[in-house]
Amino acid sequence: MKATICGHHELPEGHEEIHRFTFKLEEGGSHAPSEETISLRTARVIVSHLEDGNALIQMLRAVAAAKPEEFDSLIGQVFEDAFLENGPSERLPEHGIAFNNASKNDSPHDV
Repeated sequence: MKATICGHHELPEGHEEIHRFTFKLEEGGSHAPSEETISLRTARVIVSHLEDGNALIQMLRAVAAAKPEEFDSLIGQVFEDAFLENGPSERLPEHGIAFNNASKNDSPHDV
């Protein structure tokens, strides 16, 4: 998987945590890259519940840790893990499945 931060913007009269980041996800294989948007607040919530992991989580950690004056420097940053340029659109088994890195206590299977 490869995650690239493409841009950011704040909502008019918005709170800092409503700041939005756009990013592109590439999984390899025949699937076209997807473009997504996430708020700073959502990125912070997600990374507070997950251990270090795949490219998406690495990217969200960078967003969550950045100060507002650093947002521009995030644009263009690329985060990669087990990315297959021409491979199947699945994660490599030896690297785990996406979001398989949730902490054990937070796993829905433990409920």
